[in-house]
Amino acid sequence: MKILVFVKQIPDINAIKFDPKTKRIIRSGVKLVFNSYDKKAVEAAVQLSEKYGCETYAASMGPPDAADILRDSMRMGINHGILLSDRNFAGSDTFVTAHILAALVNIINPDIILAGKSSLDGETSQVPPETAQMCGYNFMSSVSEIQVMEKSVVVSRDEDDGMAKYEVPLPAFLSVSEKINRARQVDPSIIPEEVEVYDSDITPWKGNKSPTRVIDTFSLNSSRNNKFINFNEFLKIIDAPEDANGSGQYKYMGEPESGNIFLGLAVDDPRISMEISSKICEISRDKIVVIGNIDPANLQGLACHQYIYLEGYDNASIAKYVVKYINENPVKHVLAPSNLNGRDIMSFVAASLGLGLTADCVDIKLEDGKMIQYKPSFGGGIIAVIQSKTDPDAATVRKGMFPVKYISRSFETLKVRSNTTSSYRLLEKIPLDSKLRPLDTHIIFGIGTGVGVDDIKTIYAIADKLKASVGATRRVVDTGIIPRQFQIGLTGVSISPGLYIAIGISGSDNHVVGIRYAGKVIAINNNPGAAIFNHSDMGIIMDSHEFIEKLYDYMKR
Repeated sequence: MKILVFVKQIPDINAIKFDPKTKRIIRSGVKLVFNSYDKKAVEAAVQLSEKYGCETYAASMGPPDAADILRDSMRMGINHGILLSDRNFAGSDTFVTAHILAALVNIINPDIILAGKSSLDGETSQVPPETAQMCGYNFMSSVSEIQVMEKSVVVSRDEDDGMAKYEVPLPAFLSVSEKINRARQVDPSIIPEEVEVYDSDITPWKGNKSPTRVIDTFSLNSSRNNKFINFNEFLKIIDAPEDANGSGQYKYMGEPESGNIFLGLAVDDPRISMEISSKICEISRDKIVVIGNIDPANLQGLACHQYIYLEGYDNASIAKYVVKYINENPVKHVLAPSNLNGRDIMSFVAASLGLGLTADCVDIKLEDGKMIQYKPSFGGGIIAVIQSKTDPDAATVRKGMFPVKYISRSFETLKVRSNTTSSYRLLEKIPLDSKLRPLDTHIIFGIGTGVGVDDIKTIYAIADKLKASVGATRRVVDTGIIPRQFQIGLTGVSISPGLYIAIGISGSDNHVVGIRYAGKVIAINNNPGAAIFNHSDMGIIMDSHEFIEKLYDYMKR
């Protein structure tokens, strides 16, 4: 059995700087590191090889320096290293990168392909599913456990609403989550074999064929002007009524003014589906059609002219339906959620149709009939402004970026029942505790290591009173006290609540990149010099336990 691991060398995002005059990222002198998710994928491959006796390969696409992480992979236990390096590959977006990687897959013919779920510099999560689609491999994302069977793999998948176990037929492409393992140390005493180098002769795809282009970049300053307040001033803030819609009023959508279609996808989550359809209504006068797997009863007011409900469809089947729909209708733009299944589905669609796809956008505009897409990169500190060269153009968007301004009085519903059998077999589904609210509420509490274990239960009781949700830093999640789906930061999720209350959080770079889009940040820390105050609008210098107890007593009144 052969296992191929795709790895990437990235700049240390905490050291990246931006030149506002040239609008270029300053990479000079920035240390290059092994993408942490990919290192875990290497560890997973080595563990499988140790257990099942597999032949293992690590491959990277990049400049000659990228051979360093291939040597490190072999020092961890990988058998062979392959570097895809050619100046013709420069400027490749996710679509072209996937084509180049797919060309190598066709040479190696592995049974299993592994990769990290994303790279920390770009965070698109698109390359693995697009490559899998191009190669005809069965794909599963966010895998946290792998067991090899005779003709399949049994995997555990960390999903947005819990954990699921699937049997996936071989050949399979698996992207792994943060949770899968703790990667071993690189052994410097091991002398690896020579890295094999492949150039652009293996594929006709070059960087200049990329269907997306960056038209501008700008830096996003994550610092805030902190003002210290006392506890009583804090109470006035949380007692203020929530205005979730911004204006407090909704507008009703009108009739379409063109024969074109702006297509939205509704995948798993009603809230972001409402946000997407409202944003489409705000910027476009095209006919709005939404295709999704959510029961229309849960989408009351969805701003669309037609909703196509795909009942019983899995990700691959949804993608095939969307591809067929786009081929048969005048679709000009496609907007989808950047949740786990939304990213996978849109990657399959983009790979099938050759679309330019921009992931994880924080804003969308229309100019001259094209979508202008604003995408964070390098931990969110730099915004790339991207335009697709294809028609239709496509993007996925983060939850919480768009207030729901537009709704409909009613929409036409077309229900389509799946008559296909999935190649994936669901073996087990373990949902999250139903008492845990998703990180999409108006108020979110953040828990750091400065909070005692006994106080966490109290925070949940306070959050319940305020209809708020609770997240945590990576170090807290690593203890197992809080599920990984609630980790906020670079290797977790980005959030955009109206109010974020950070309790006992020091303010490391890895955490604050996840709260850039919070409306207001209030930090509680007993250290007046804590870094978190540099990223807060207001701060309270107070012991975490004392703050939690006083707030709990107040909420009981």
